[in-house]
Amino acid sequence: MKRRALAVTLPLLLMALALLGANALITPARADEADAPALAAVAQAGANTAEWTVEQMDFTSRYPQGFVFTLRATSSGGEIVSARVEWMHRPHTRAKEPISVRRATGEIDPNTGLITATWEPTQSTAVPPWVGVYYRWRLRDAAGNEFVTDEGYAEYADTSRPWQRTETDEVIVFANGLSDEMGDLVAAAMDAQRQKYLDGWGQALPYRPRVILFGDMETWLEWQIGHQDTTGLGIVRVGVTSDEWGGTVQVIYGTEEELAYGTVLHEIEHLYQREFLAGRTVFTPGWFIEGDASFYQLDDVHRVATDYVADLVRRGDLPVLLQGEGPVTFGRNALHGYYLGYKFFEYLDRQWGIAIHRQIMDLLVQNMPFTEAIETATGQSVLELERAWREWLGAPGVVPTLIPTWTPLPFLASPTPMQFGSGK
Repeated sequence: MKRRALAVTLPLLLMALALLGANALITPARADEADAPALAAVAQAGANTAEWTVEQMDFTSRYPQGFVFTLRATSSGGEIVSARVEWMHRPHTRAKEPISVRRATGEIDPNTGLITATWEPTQSTAVPPWVGVYYRWRLRDAAGNEFVTDEGYAEYADTSRPWQRTETDEVIVFANGLSDEMGDLVAAAMDAQRQKYLDGWGQALPYRPRVILFGDMETWLEWQIGHQDTTGLGIVRVGVTSDEWGGTVQVIYGTEEELAYGTVLHEIEHLYQREFLAGRTVFTPGWFIEGDASFYQLDDVHRVATDYVADLVRRGDLPVLLQGEGPVTFGRNALHGYYLGYKFFEYLDRQWGIAIHRQIMDLLVQNMPFTEAIETATGQSVLELERAWREWLGAPGVVPTLIPTWTPLPFLASPTPMQFGSGK
């Protein structure tokens, strides 16, 4: 597996590098996909006739209290009167549903000319450590000339504790409070599923996802502003996955192998869904989304799902899958959606191979209604398909016909559930 150069270690831990191999205890890297761009920038074309000089463009992480951008620039057209910094937490790689851009106004020191912009996290804007920050400044001088700097790159680094960093061509892993093998476990899991992701979607993600892993709950909660303790309700939030910053952040809940070969692979598939189905606006059932993500796990999901569904079949409680909403992915019966969805994808794979996954997803990308996409890809009506699937599970092939009584929400209208409780 090809690995990329790693960042410099914390000063007190330099001696550990020789022992860690491909993993390292780190301070921030300067760039993700490429070296940080040069600070020299070219003035915009058109009416802008000024010559601009960028002398300094810096980023300082104050994790978990946010970060600060600083800029020192001049214009031949006069003093700079307006400055604004804009940033994203991952490369902008898609036309539909653009990635969110954040902004902060720059404060201009009248004595030194230094421009400073500060971002402080809130409950709705907080991001975990080690997300990327792709930023640029927009300036205007007293004569009305406008200028945009080249893009800078930094990371929202947590330098208060040692972190292990592991990079491959497919993923960037950060781990704290876990074994020295954690990064390699994730890298191996991603490598093992690389071809399946490619076959199932026809292409890889257009960016390297970040996998940020915590070994204890206290450190995990540090970046979550306004966190509410729900442990008394039997619910523990142990993960967040976001296409806005292109990765998943998790606190260990089980073994390290389960985290790498189960949770991480599951959440990476959610990133594929969000990336390539980003423009979809018609309903797609939750069990399909979660079943698909479960289908990409390499832990013992096959055994667990098979036993779970077999028990439903024995009790005569196998619900209808392809009519109406289908099995739920929340509440007391949340695992119905995950495991029945998994078995449905397993059935498709056994009958048609992984190519059927790509065919269905290609049709969903075109905003085709869910039922029509399933029927077009398989060449069967949903009633025929469900009958065959039920018989494959060992259940009676008779499928009850449901009469829809509600209008479902659009695809991914709410975040993917990532909560686990004692009732599951």
